[in-house]
Parts: sequence; structure tokens; C-alpha cells
Amino acid sequence: MTVGYFDGKDELQQDKRLLKVVAYLNTGDGNYWAHPIENLVAVVDLEQKKVIKIEDAGVVPIPMKATPYDGSNMTAATPSKPLEITEPEGKNYTITGNTIHWQNWDFHLRLDSRVGPILSTVTYNDQGKKRKIMYEGSLGGMIVPYGDPDVGWYFKAYLDSGEYGMGTLTSSLARGKDVPDNAVLLDATIADYTGAAMNIPNAMAIFERYAGPEYKHQEMGQDNVSAERRELVVRWISTVGNYDYIFDWVFAQNGTIGINAGATGIEAVKGVESSTMHDETAAGDTKYGTLIDHNIVGTTHQHIYNFRLDMDVDGEQNSLMEINPVVADNTAGGPRESTMQTDTRIVGTEQEAAQKFDASTIRLITNTNKENKVGNPVSYQIIPYAGGTHPIAKGANFSKDEWLFNRVNFMDKQLWVTRYHENERYPEGKYPNRAKSDTGLGLFTSDNESIVNTDNVVWMTTGTTHVARAEEWPIMPTEWVYTMLKPWNFFDQTPTLNLNGKK
Repeated sequence: MTVGYFDGKDELQQDKRLLKVVAYLNTGDGNYWAHPIENLVAVVDLEQKKVIKIEDAGVVPIPMKATPYDGSNMTAATPSKPLEITEPEGKNYTITGNTIHWQNWDFHLRLDSRVGPILSTVTYNDQGKKRKIMYEGSLGGMIVPYGDPDVGWYFKAYLDSGEYGMGTLTSSLARGKDVPDNAVLLDATIADYTGAAMNIPNAMAIFERYAGPEYKHQEMGQDNVSAERRELVVRWISTVGNYDYIFDWVFAQNGTIGINAGATGIEAVKGVESSTMHDETAAGDTKYGTLIDHNIVGTTHQHIYNFRLDMDVDGEQNSLMEINPVVADNTAGGPRESTMQTDTRIVGTEQEAAQKFDASTIRLITNTNKENKVGNPVSYQIIPYAGGTHPIAKGANFSKDEWLFNRVNFMDKQLWVTRYHENERYPEGKYPNRAKSDTGLGLFTSDNESIVNTDNVVWMTTGTTHVARAEEWPIMPTEWVYTMLKPWNFFDQTPTLNLNGKK
């Protein structure tokens, strides 16, 4: 595991190439994660190829209860009756090389060793005209920081893509389980840790699905009007140690793009003395987490994702616009005392754009040089939190003087907008391992460039604060966070009106 940076407080030299090794006991149940050997950490020098330090904070009994996570100790559930997805007339999308075409959407897809899928040159065919939306979109980076100060935990803050390479940790997809039966599975060839070519079978998947009604209205005395919503999903999974991360890029017929992140796998747990919450030791043992099994605490942590979105809304010249609903006095007469109005403004600079997400403010990437038919500038709305199943992370759960907070500040704000520069690709910086300062978005925004009517990159941060619960042990059902890019006056009318058009 990476060791982080603590300005010498951990007694480790900054110029050494170091890793930490923690220990688990293999009891034969297939789940060594359930049998941690606490308070024992080896510090390894990669250049010397030897252990240079042992950190031993005393014995904690190893949890020994058999805890298989594959259900092998359970009576099988009643089998489900078959659920069949058929496409008797073939696919509604085409894959030509690395280019995907579906409905009005076209985009290029490739797999990157560090950040996984990269989607580029995303366009929407609007009544015969291909309109630019995004030049390039991908995971920018992510971090999973833990909040326990004990010797085996204080350094745990995984920069999964920036330190480990999530593309190289791609998990091959299983049809009918990881993806539906109608999915097309794509192999990928990427560079491994040594630079050699590595072939990954079933690395990504593409599939179409029913997604509810696109719209519906039953006018009194008239025929029902409704239409089916379809979505195209690009799915990829990366397994980083104990966690498995599922990323979906979801294209809707109406111009919306969803970017969803799901976490599953096995929680990183801590062995403790307490068997139940009634034990005298329970209060101390659960100070930094939740007792989820006998002698097992799920430690409190966060999953913070950042997506790098090089938006080109009808071209490269874009701005960040904010629309704020306000309550204003009624000056027009009548019985009402107040009215609902909106204040609109263009955000001027990079540092002004870096902000925590307030769901009441509408944030738009706008092309003020292009208008729809009634004269409104064409835009796409940026929504870092479009729903989720775990509590949202409103920012970094650390004090401002924490080294981690200052090294990786992207996790504390949900929206960043920077002027495009070719070498600014990762929110945590290109080489974040053991960095003592923010070489990513903190550095990128330090010159506070103008972002008005120029080529901009949106960095959208989302995530969860993971407070463990018993239902997530010994394996966690997938927990999702949802983000969204939504057209805002980009079209002249409902873009899917033709779903009910004349045949």
C-alpha cells in the first residue's frame, strides 16, 4: 500500500521509494479480508528490496469466524425464473473500430491504463446536423481516504487511478451477471506496469436497455400519448484490492448523458476485541467505524470520484453560467407578496468556479455565441449529485491542516472549471504518490485564468461518505452515485418528440 506524505511525522524519508505491507490470516474460508492482523505494518524500501521498519502497536485477537463472501455457507435461494432480453431484429447501434453510433449519438471509445474508458468526439445529430457536446470525457481520478488514526490505518488514502492504475486493474465482465445477456463485450489492449502490451478480454461492454417512459400524458377524453425511453450504456469495472468499482456512461435519446459510479466488493475491516455493542470495549472499538460482525469493525471512509469533462458545447468557446432562483418582492400588484425570479451570471475565473455543490443553483456550460430558436444561449447543465444510495460526501472529512487535504484538494469541491491545457489531465496531478503539495487542480487553478468564452475543462467531483452497516458484510451490494450532463436550451423543443411522429 502507498504510504502517503506526513512531513516526517511518520518518520519516513521523503526521497525513499516506499510501500507499506499489512497482514491478513488465510484461514481457508476464501476471505482473508475477514481475518486482519491488526497493529502490524511492514515498511518496504523498493530500491533496497528489503523491510526497513516494522510498526507493531500490540496484539489484537484475529477474528477467526469463517466468513466466506461467495455464499458457499448459505442454503441457495429459490432460483429465479428466466428473464430474457431479446433483440430479434438485431442491434440498434453499430461499432466500427472504436467508433460507436446509436440513435443520434456518435462517439469514440478507448481504454486507458490509468483512468479506464475515455470517450471522445461526442456529438448529437440534431435534425441532420451533428452538434458537438464533448471533446473528451473520462474518470479524472479518485481517492478513498480512511479516518482511523491507528498505526495500520492512518496512511490509508488510496488514489486508485493515480497510484495504482485502474485501467490495468480492469475486471473482465461476465455476461448475464455483470452485464445483461444482450451486451456486446469488447476486448482491450493496453500498456501494463512495465509498458508491455496487455490483452484484457471482455474489458468493456455496450448494451441498450429499456429505461421507463420517456414521457406520458393522458388528456381527458383523448388518446393516451406516451413513448418508451431507451438508453445506451458503456460499462467498465475495475477491481482495486478489496473494492470493485463499476462505471457506467449512459446515453439517453433526449441528449442527456449520465455518468454513474457503483462501489461493491468487500469492505476494508478492522479486527477488534468487541463481539457486540454491549461489551465494555465497544465504545472505543467503534470510535472510527461500525461494528458489523463479531470482532469486526467497518471503518468510516469516503469514496470520492472526479470526472474530467472537456466540454465543447456547439464548439470550443464556452463559459460557466450560474442561474440562481431567488425570492423577490411582488411589485406588479395583486394579492401576492413575493415572486419567484432568477439571477443569472457568468463566472469569470478558475478560482471563482471552484465551489461546493449547492443543488439549488443551476450550473451551465454555455456557448454564448450560439442561440436556440428563441435566443437563449445553448448550454449543458452540470449535475455532480443526481441521486445516490449512500450518503453524499459534501467534501473532504478532514481538518484544513491535514496533509492529505492539502495534497489532494480536488476532493473538497464538487465543481472545478479550468482553461484547457494539454498537460492538465489528472485532478491529483501526474505523479501524486508521496507528493507533499497539490500538483493537480490546486496547481492548475493557481494562476486563476479567465474561463469566459474559451476552451474549458469541467472537473466534476462526486462521491460518498461510507458509514458501514451490517447489510454490507461480508460482501457489499452495489452502492451507486449518479451524475448527469443535461441539455439546457441546447435544443429548440422536446428532442424526442419524433418518437410519436407520423409513420
